[in-house]
Amino acid sequence: MGIFIKEQRSSKRTRVNWQVEYTGFSSSQGLIHEGSKLVDYSQSGACFLTMSDIQIGMELTLHVNLPVRMTRPLVFKGVVVRVDDRADVGKMFKEAAVRWQPKSRKSFPAGLRDQSHAHASSLSH
Repeated sequence: MGIFIKEQRSSKRTRVNWQVEYTGFSSSQGLIHEGSKLVDYSQSGACFLTMSDIQIGMELTLHVNLPVRMTRPLVFKGVVVRVDDRADVGKMFKEAAVRWQPKSRKSFPAGLRDQSHAHASSLSH
């Protein structure tokens, strides 16, 4: 039986500071390990995050602080729609396909939204 979890973590290894918050049921006490890999598949309405403990149906909130002068960070909300546990040889990480909620992206001007995709994809390098 899983437990209900809600966590926030951040990574500052790259120029873009990002934070993931998720809620859902987990069988391993809510442990999560983020990687710096974030591949943008925005044209298909999905994005891939590398994490060790994530399941279909979990809700994600991605906070991205861009290295430009802005009044607030970008916030994207979505739901995990597919999980692939073959992301690495040791099977320590999973790739999660996240369907972002369109209404959360519409709260930002188009120019800022375009910048967020360009900078977010740099996390994969």
